[in-house]
Amino acid sequence: MQLDSTLNLGSTQLLKALDPLTDARVPDFLRTYHDRPGRPLRAYIPEKPVEDLCWNARYKIRELLGHGAQGVVYLAKREGVDGYYTNVALKLFYRNPEVTPEEYGYEMRRVGLQAKRVSGVQHDNLISIRDFVALGETRVMVLEWIDGFDLARLLELDRHDALGRRLPKKLWERLNDVVVTQGEDHCRLKPGIAVDIVRGCLAGLSSLHHNGIVHCDLKPSNIMIKRTGTKKIIDIDSSCVVDEDPPHLRGTPYYMAPEQLLGKPVRFGSDIASLGYMLIEMLTGRLLFRDCRSVDDLLKAKLELPSRLDAILPDEVNGDSLLRGLVSKMVAVDPKFRFADADAAELDRMGAVSFHRQLVKSDLSTEYDRELAWWVDFLDESGGP
Repeated sequence: MQLDSTLNLGSTQLLKALDPLTDARVPDFLRTYHDRPGRPLRAYIPEKPVEDLCWNARYKIRELLGHGAQGVVYLAKREGVDGYYTNVALKLFYRNPEVTPEEYGYEMRRVGLQAKRVSGVQHDNLISIRDFVALGETRVMVLEWIDGFDLARLLELDRHDALGRRLPKKLWERLNDVVVTQGEDHCRLKPGIAVDIVRGCLAGLSSLHHNGIVHCDLKPSNIMIKRTGTKKIIDIDSSCVVDEDPPHLRGTPYYMAPEQLLGKPVRFGSDIASLGYMLIEMLTGRLLFRDCRSVDDLLKAKLELPSRLDAILPDEVNGDSLLRGLVSKMVAVDPKFRFADADAAELDRMGAVSFHRQLVKSDLSTEYDRELAWWVDFLDESGGP
């Protein structure tokens, strides 16, 4: 009866009957922003458009997140007004006393240019750059804060052991059966999970490669796994644009492609080799080049790697032609025989997607993002060692 009688009302009466905000008792100050339905307020637009806006942002350092060759990264609270604040990551590029102000300025202009390039890409699997500013002499990059762990921390054996001491037996067994288990140097991931992480990285790399950018420094500590299971590539300071930027040797030699170690121009395939070395380490639980003591040792090991894969990879990998082919083509010594770029590594016949499709057909696939998120949540709750 009530519904029928309501439908007989006029439109204004109907809205008043359904929306308590239209009641006459609503205070006048609320009506400034919430006028009666059917009579919305028009936005106020000044006659002269604003051309320049400038204000100071206040950041409060909360904790140290990490540091590298060039910068120190902090978690900071960016404070606004009216109670607003948000978490961000601040990377401070302190000048080493051994570097002249002129050298520092040149390098910071390069980093600033790369920040501008990457900030225009905007991809879910790539860190978002919010600003690049000066604090006195020191340059500061304002970045999104990523709630999760980098891959290097995620794979730490001590962290895994600590988790095993607090999880119920059934959960612990499921985690080791589906996601991650003990390795020799670090944790070993199940093939489906390892390839899922690679595919997340390839998605972010694809957005860079389509814009002519090579990351040049892919390594476990530069891959973040969010609490949601999403993968994020971070740290673009070493990146360059193919055939446009001057040649440079920046990055981490341990994960560099052979051509990078030889000082040759980098190509998109250089990123694929770095990602391939990480994939092997995730599948084996071993540091691939742990016995190398020099750049010459590293180069020799990488040149010999394709011939040693059968002895390095677990039987479950060697026995799967698609996964074995993916690994082999990612770490090929000659760039001509490697996947040319991220799209090729994802979509080619021997690409990462083919392996996952095979798992789907065999009813062996899982919700990888959810499994990763499940793992990250457990680690966060355990507090780690």
